[in-house]
This record gives sequence, structure tokens and C-alpha cells, in this order.
Amino acid sequence: MAVKIVRRYDREGNEITEEDLKTFRLDSPVVREILANLNREIEEGVRRKEQKDEDSGCD
Repeated sequence: MAVKIVRRYDREGNEITEEDLKTFRLDSPVVREILANLNREIEEGVRRKEQKDEDSGCD
């Protein structure tokens, strides 16, 4: 059985470590905050659309 070593590099050619990748895991605080903000923006957009539809009588 062969073992393959995989290395990841950023666009400047610097190696990306496992520690660097922790920031982008779905359960990381950074990603949770981004997703929470996105959900708030989506909810606000839905509310605005519903309000606009109600105001124009398109239901």
C-alpha cells in the first residue's frame, strides 16, 4: 500500500497547514458568524419581498 502526502498551497505558493484550514471548517467560529450573517440577510430579504408583495396586492 502506498502513502500519498498531499500539500496545499495558497496563490502565493505558501504551504497551507492543517492549522490554517481550521478557520474554514463548518464548525469554526468564523464560518458560524458568516453563516449567521448570511441567514439574517436572507431573512431580511424575504421579509422585504413579502412586505412589497402585500403592499402591491400581489397575493
